[in-house]
Amino acid sequence: MADRKDRFAIISRFERNCRVNNLTVPIINKYNEQWAADALLESFSYDDIVKSMEYYFSISPSPTWKGFANNVDRLMKAKSERDEDNRLRAERRERAKEWLSESRG
Repeated sequence: MADRKDRFAIISRFERNCRVNNLTVPIINKYNEQWAADALLESFSYDDIVKSMEYYFSISPSPTWKGFANNVDRLMKAKSERDEDNRLRAERRERAKEWLSESRG
């Protein structure tokens, strides 16, 4: 079982992200939803959960706590795929620039 402080910190961070993004802060029963946060912390590291939450807020027009808690694994997978795609695209752009500079010179 994860530390109680960490469980509440995950929920509070979700609420703070709502405020920062100028969204309506949902009413979350923290004592009830701490078990969802506990399940997240048992499965993933705190840092991975925070990164997934930031990604969730960047892609979802109306993020919800339940939507986040139920889909963290999918969010992590999608974020890693996006990061890998961005890395490959940057690598290919660099190769194309090199190829173009060689063909001109």
